[in-house]
Amino acid sequence: MRAFLLLLLLAVTAPAFAAPRLSHIYPAGGQRGTTVKLTFSGGELKDITGFYTTGTGLTAKIDPGGDAASRTVAITVAPDAPLGIQQIRVYDGTGLSNPRYFRVGQWPEQVEAEPNDSPKEALKVDLPVTVNGRIQQGTDRDGVTFHAKPGETVVCEVEGLRVLGQVGNSWLKGYMEIQDADGNVLAESQGTPDDYYRWDPVIAFEPPKAGDYTVFYRDLNWRGAAMAVYRLTVGTVPHAVGIFPLGGQRGASCEIHFDGPNLAGAAQKITIPADAPDNLDVAFTGPQGATNLRPFHVSALPDAVQNTKNQTHESAQMVPFPCVVSGRLAVDGSRDYYRFRLEKPQKVVLEVFSRRVGTPMDAEIILFDRNGKLLQVNDDARGRDCRIEHDLPAGDYLVRVRDIDDRGGPAFPYRLVLSPPQPAFDLLATPDAPKLARGANVSLTVKVERRDGFDGDVTVIVSGLPPGVTAAPLTIAKDKKEGALTLTATADAAPGPLRLSIRGAGTANGQKISVTARAIETYNIQGTAFQRGLIGPILLITEK
Repeated sequence: MRAFLLLLLLAVTAPAFAAPRLSHIYPAGGQRGTTVKLTFSGGELKDITGFYTTGTGLTAKIDPGGDAASRTVAITVAPDAPLGIQQIRVYDGTGLSNPRYFRVGQWPEQVEAEPNDSPKEALKVDLPVTVNGRIQQGTDRDGVTFHAKPGETVVCEVEGLRVLGQVGNSWLKGYMEIQDADGNVLAESQGTPDDYYRWDPVIAFEPPKAGDYTVFYRDLNWRGAAMAVYRLTVGTVPHAVGIFPLGGQRGASCEIHFDGPNLAGAAQKITIPADAPDNLDVAFTGPQGATNLRPFHVSALPDAVQNTKNQTHESAQMVPFPCVVSGRLAVDGSRDYYRFRLEKPQKVVLEVFSRRVGTPMDAEIILFDRNGKLLQVNDDARGRDCRIEHDLPAGDYLVRVRDIDDRGGPAFPYRLVLSPPQPAFDLLATPDAPKLARGANVSLTVKVERRDGFDGDVTVIVSGLPPGVTAAPLTIAKDKKEGALTLTATADAAPGPLRLSIRGAGTANGQKISVTARAIETYNIQGTAFQRGLIGPILLITEK
C-alpha cells in the first residue's frame, strides 16, 4: 500500500515534459543571400531537433552542443527570400516553441562589438548597412559612425519593437540621436508618432556639411537586457511614411503613391486578388531598393477617391452609397466633407479605417443632415478609429472627417466606409501550436466572433492536410460561440510541423462568406495581457 501511495505521489508531483521556449534570438535577422549564425536563448532547448518558419526562403542547421538555455542555429537566407519579418520556431518531441521574429533584410549587415558607446569607439560603417545590436545593460548606448554630405538624405531606422526587443516584461523603448564630429546633437527621435511603429525611432537626416556623423541608440529610460535586441539600418535608402490610397477593392487594379525620404514621385501599380484578405502589406521597389512594408486595407465595396476641394459644407464631395472613400487629411487642420444620398430608409454604417492601417491619425467622424444639423458624432469606437451606426430616412446627408488633434499631411490617409451593415464573422483557433502524436487525436477550440448582425451557422473546413491526418466535420451552430475541431493522425502519419489552413464558411443576406481562422499569442507587458496575431495554428505531429 505504501509503495502504491509513493508511486501515486510521484505521478502527481513529477513535472511534465515542457516544450522548448524562446526568450529571444540574436541577431534578429539576416541579409538575403547570406548565412548567419544566431543564438537562440530561452528554456528547454537542449534537445531541439527541428526549425520551422511561417515564411519561405529560410533553411536552418542546428549546431550540436549547447544547453537548455542556449543553442546556436545557422540560418541560410535565400537570395529571393521575401523581405520582411517571418515567425520562426524550434521544436522537439515535446512540442513547438513560441514564435520569435526574424527579419529578412536587403542591405549588408554587421553585428555590433562592445564597447561602442562613444564617438571614438563607435562602429565605423559604409552605407547602406544594417547593424544588429542589443542594449545589454542600463548604461549601454550603441554608436555607429558614417560619412555623409549635403544633398543626401540619410535614413536611420531602428527595428526594436518590431523584432520583439524587450527589457524584462516591457518593450525596448528607443531613443536615437545623431551627433556631428564635435558632439553636437543635430537630430533626435523617441520613436515615431505612427502607432504602427510606436517606440521604433526613425530619422531622415540631411547633413549640413560633408563629414563623419555618429548615430547613437539606447533605451529611452536607460534600461538594458540580453533580450533587448534591435536592428539599425542607415543609408540613403527609401522610407515610406505614408501611402495613398490606403486601400482598394478586391479584384481591382490600383496605383499606390509612396511618400517619404528618397521617394520623390514613387508610385507602384498593383492588382488586388479577388480573394485577398482584409489587410495586405505593400512596398515600393526602385533603384535604391525596397521601402518598408506599409499596411493596405482591402474591401469588397466599390472605391471612390477624394477630390481636394471638399473642405467645407458647401464644397462637400458627392460620393455613391455604398462605397469606400480613399481620402487624406492633406494639411494640419483639414476637414474633409462628403455627401451621399439614400434612396430608401435604412440603417447606415459610417466607419473610418486609419490607425488600424498603420497611420498616426486619431479620427473623428460627424454625421449631418442635408442642412448641416448634427445627427451623431463619434471618436474612438474601434481603438483610435471611429464608427457610427444610424437609422436614416431617404435623403441627402453630410459626413465630416478630421483628426482629433487637427493634424494632417502625407502620413494621414484614411478609408471612409459608407454602407449598410455588412454581416460578417472572424474565426480564432487555439492553441496556436497543438501537438498530435501518431495514432492519436487532438482537439482545437474554434471561436466565432460575429459582427454586424451575422447570426448564421459556420461550417469549419480544414484543407491541405497530409496523408494520414484527418479532421472531423464541424459546424458551429448560429446560437453557439465556439466548437471543438478534432484532428486524428494514423500510426504511419509523417512526423513534423505543418501550418493548418482552417476556414469558416457561412451565408448572410444571400452572400457567401469565407474566413481564414486566426491564431494569437497572449503575452504580458507591465502587468497587462496583450494579444499578438500569429500565422497558424502550426500543428506538430510527433512519434509519440
